[in-house]
Amino acid sequence: MFEDVLMLKGSYKKVFKKLFFLFLLFSLIKPLHLYSDIYSVYVDKFLNWINENSDKDTGLPFSHIGDERFRDWTITYDSAVAVLAYIATGEIKKAEKIIDFYINNQKIWRLGGIIEAICVKNPVLGEDWSVRAGSNLWIGIASFHLYKKIQKEKYLKFSEKIADFAISLQNKDKEDFNFGGIRLGPKGEGRVACDQHLDWDINQPSFWQVYATEHNIDAYALFNMLYQETKEKKYKEAKEKVLSWLKRVGFNKKESRFNRGAREGKYGVKIDKEVATDVHSWAISALGPEILNKWQPDLAEKIIEFVEKNYLVEVKFVKPDGEIIKVKGVDFVSKEKAKNLNRPSMVSPEWTFQLINAYRRMENYYKQKRNFKKMKEFKTKREDLIKNMLKLAIEINNSLAYPYATLPEAIIGHEFKTPKEGNLSVVGVAWAILVLKGFDPLVFPKSENYYILKFQ
Repeated sequence: MFEDVLMLKGSYKKVFKKLFFLFLLFSLIKPLHLYSDIYSVYVDKFLNWINENSDKDTGLPFSHIGDERFRDWTITYDSAVAVLAYIATGEIKKAEKIIDFYINNQKIWRLGGIIEAICVKNPVLGEDWSVRAGSNLWIGIASFHLYKKIQKEKYLKFSEKIADFAISLQNKDKEDFNFGGIRLGPKGEGRVACDQHLDWDINQPSFWQVYATEHNIDAYALFNMLYQETKEKKYKEAKEKVLSWLKRVGFNKKESRFNRGAREGKYGVKIDKEVATDVHSWAISALGPEILNKWQPDLAEKIIEFVEKNYLVEVKFVKPDGEIIKVKGVDFVSKEKAKNLNRPSMVSPEWTFQLINAYRRMENYYKQKRNFKKMKEFKTKREDLIKNMLKLAIEINNSLAYPYATLPEAIIGHEFKTPKEGNLSVVGVAWAILVLKGFDPLVFPKSENYYILKFQ
């Protein structure tokens, strides 16, 4: 009898343990599904702004509102991020409409790829006729995610077409310093001497001579996705060559961070050791801590620390209603470089959201490693920057938007200036939606629930 009682108690213990385990599992998973609901009001208002500031016929978002120089412009990269934001929020028809425009409109294709910017109100369409690898790769990434979401073969084929274009830009000379690297863009047509040169300046390097670390990270992400999906050898080989270039040329081993890239000139190859903040955030998201930490112990954390030390700033910003706020985020360049450019530090909403996305990747990595202390550390950092970015958001009627940066008409430090005062830009808004929905565009979407569960 006594033994029977002990056995009964034992069975109760087993049942209790199972129930406790299920309760614990549910308590962990449930918040992951509900996470994006915390920010649903913000997401809806960001979506409202994109919808209100898009072309009604094509669905293309206007990149910069409030700066007449860019009236009705759509920058290709901005379209790609808007597509991803629509996928993240379930607005699939709107995502399809944009990608279909790029698939079907031959006016915007040149030199094998898509041009940098168009104006949909102009019958000619072209505004910036240069063809760059980065914008094309992002359209390819967006189309791949659309394919994975709705399984329409044409979006996979379009993604492959873009990837094949990028492979045509890959350095295939094994004896060359830049072997494996993806060039900034194709050669020009020859009719205009400055075609496909930086700043449209014949004295500047041509796109064919420039290897941007940023674009190589984009290429790795797309090649990796396509190889996982299709198992085609060409994508496996292409991504391995890109990864080799990134480790050998793009990575600055001495300083545990990434160079901006490399340039070829009449005096040979020059490493471009300038730093672009977004390169580091994208490297963590696209390559992952697993790869980076093989290059150097704890490299992913070293990269985060480098960005936080040199690029994370706090600035004052005057909102349109006169409210003065302090906001923390990342600049395009380091604090020291900003001083050299004779400008104050500024915050880029887009690039700050990219860092937040990298924090999420680190958080997930440590969760998988069961290092909950580190996981909580990156979760805290992520949530803190989200709060800062939501504070910066500008409310207009029932929508929310961002300026391109907190300083108008300021030298960025990477080729361009920010738009004029009063501008609102789609790219920051679209990236806000991706972050608030937990959607990482630089990783392979493994399942329907991947976007919800993997990065919460």
